[in-house]
Amino acid sequence: MNWALSIDRKTITDVRIIEETARPLADGEARLAVDSFALTANNITYAAFGDAMRYWDFFPGTDDRCRLPVWGFADIAESRVEGLAVGERLYGYFPAASELIVSPGKITPGAFIDTAPHRAELPPAYNNYVRCSADPGWTENGEAAQMVLQPLFITAWLLDFFLRDDANGFTDAPILLTSASSKTAIALAFALKAGGGRQAIGLTSTRNAVFVNGLDLYDAVTTYDAVDNLNPARPAAIVDFAGDADLNRALHTALAGRLAGNIRVGGAHWEQSAPPRDLPPPKPQFFFAPDAARTLIKQWGPEAFDQRYKAAWRTFADAAPDYFDFRSEAGSEGALSVYKSLLEGKAAPRDGISIKV
Repeated sequence: MNWALSIDRKTITDVRIIEETARPLADGEARLAVDSFALTANNITYAAFGDAMRYWDFFPGTDDRCRLPVWGFADIAESRVEGLAVGERLYGYFPAASELIVSPGKITPGAFIDTAPHRAELPPAYNNYVRCSADPGWTENGEAAQMVLQPLFITAWLLDFFLRDDANGFTDAPILLTSASSKTAIALAFALKAGGGRQAIGLTSTRNAVFVNGLDLYDAVTTYDAVDNLNPARPAAIVDFAGDADLNRALHTALAGRLAGNIRVGGAHWEQSAPPRDLPPPKPQFFFAPDAARTLIKQWGPEAFDQRYKAAWRTFADAAPDYFDFRSEAGSEGALSVYKSLLEGKAAPRDGISIKV
């Protein structure tokens, strides 16, 4: 029997473990035994925006409920696809479950695409499965950092270029990062500091202020109860990882006339993530990483994009132990427990948690 986290489409706190019987493979399919996957606040964002951003569409449940998308590693357990052998290790996008059946296409020595019909219109970046034996950046010891941080880092790296593009109007703006203790915010602060010349102000809870200050990545740190004291030298841009309606109203009110923009990325505060009505301008704009990636690939070409991204990722991955402690929990019960702790905001910011299936 296989297991999966089963989540209600509209009420993401309604979660349970479901057991499923494995079905036989058809020609052209491969059965992937999920070995491990990361669970972070990023996955709560996937759930919170499951319908709006179509995250629920990747892995339809057999019980008319949803499967949580996660990043991790799997081994080919059974294959009816020429060129894909049992035992091969893969990195990619999976359900929080013990198994995924895929329909591999566009197979190359380095990767393949899941060509299952229901994924055809979904962003290609999420349908790509990397063959670890052909990935020069893969190491067994580096798997924890890769699955916990790499999906977050690419969003942060793309945001950094978005903020530096003159066409977007944020070139000179101080950057206010909400949920500054979150891993994507930390990755963006890391990129901003590496690029130099940009003021990064971390906004965080009182509980996490000591951790955020200790990162030495932000030029200043302000707690949420003190946003009225913000006084940026120039109109600032909010990069919103929290998605908290009350916080957005407080920031837009305190900085009325001094905001260059509000870029919405995540929904760590998923309980009240709907944008408030009658929010003082500017209107928040949603940042979708696959669209930003397509823009840069068009500008630079795929090879240059890949080289620049991988070089930046390696630098961040090498620094990651300074900011995070990687640990794992076991099986379906471990996954359920971690998911609930993330919903409740109880996970420690230093924790880089993965699930060993």
